[in-house]
Amino acid sequence: MIILIISLVTLLVLAGALWIIIIRRQRERENEERIEALQKMVDEYRSAPATRESEIADSSALRSAMLKQLGIIKMVAATPTEQNREMLRKISSIDGKIDGELVDWGNVFGMIDNLYSGFYGKLHGKYGDILSPKEEQIIVLMVAGFSTKEISVITGQTTSTVYVRKSSIRKKLGVPEKEDIVRFLQS
Repeated sequence: MIILIISLVTLLVLAGALWIIIIRRQRERENEERIEALQKMVDEYRSAPATRESEIADSSALRSAMLKQLGIIKMVAATPTEQNREMLRKISSIDGKIDGELVDWGNVFGMIDNLYSGFYGKLHGKYGDILSPKEEQIIVLMVAGFSTKEISVITGQTTSTVYVRKSSIRKKLGVPEKEDIVRFLQS
């Protein structure tokens, strides 16, 4: 009787371990497919001919390109694996140096300004002496619709640290507890 129970327990443990291995391999395959797709996009971007001044003048094309770039960053940040972090570094370093960060904050701030009517410039002008650089980063990512988890990946902080920083932002700016930080700043 005891041998039968031990055999059943062993069988259940092995089945559970096998299930975990199958799930992990499936996730790894999905992540590899994402990485391949993103790498293809990066390669295509690098090999594309330089954009003409007249094309840049079209604000709708520029806006579309910026939204696509933010979308790619958002997609990569949604699955915080080391491979995706490396892909984020590659995407961000296409145009220049990122100094160890996952993204080029100068580019992100510029995109936010172009997409959201000068939001970052206004934020930094009004609250630059009150907010820390990490707090400004969190706010601009919130404006662009990034989740707390995605913000934590992009800024290299834990989700609990991001929550603490959001509380600090509320206090520094006088945002009521029930009110959305972004709506408060946009009003």
